[in-house]
Formats: sequence, structure tokens, C-alpha cells
Amino acid sequence: MSADNGIYILKTPKSEDRKSFVYRVSDLQAIDNLYWDDKLKQYTVYKDIIIENARLMFDGCELFDDEIEALKYAVKLYKSMSIVEYGIQIIEINRVF
Repeated sequence: MSADNGIYILKTPKSEDRKSFVYRVSDLQAIDNLYWDDKLKQYTVYKDIIIENARLMFDGCELFDDEIEALKYAVKLYKSMSIVEYGIQIIEINRVF
């Protein structure tokens, strides 16, 4: 049986200048839902993340201004879980969240 889960760090720019970032950390299942276009009832052609889906999936998660702190928290989450199928992964969206 598949857990279909992982610890995901979503990296997004804080502002349009893209000089600093914010990191959102969450344990999620079915990460491929980031790419599901509900209007078309299909996955996006070029695996483009649907920003509305990302907002729903990462709603209420832990926020960090420092990548190392985000990674430390992700490791803490990982160690607290019995099964993590896809490990810890970083997902980048190159636009303000």
C-alpha cells in the first residue's frame, strides 16, 4: 500500500524583486494535485503549478524566512512520522504567493 506522502517545502519570493524568499513547510499527500486543473478536469500540460491549488494545500502551514530553518523543521516532521514515501522535497514557484 502506498502512503503517497512527503514533507514539502514551498519556496516563493516575498516580493516582485525576488531577492528574498519565504518557505512554507507541510506534510502532504497527493502532491500531484498541485497540477490538477479542475476547470479542464485534467493535469496541466506542462506540469505548471496551479497557484490556487498551492494556496489550498499549503494553507495554515509553518512559515519560515530562512531556508535552513525550514529544512530543520522539515527534518523534525520527517522524524515524527512513521512513513514518508517521497521524503523531503523543495518545490519552487517563481511568483509571489
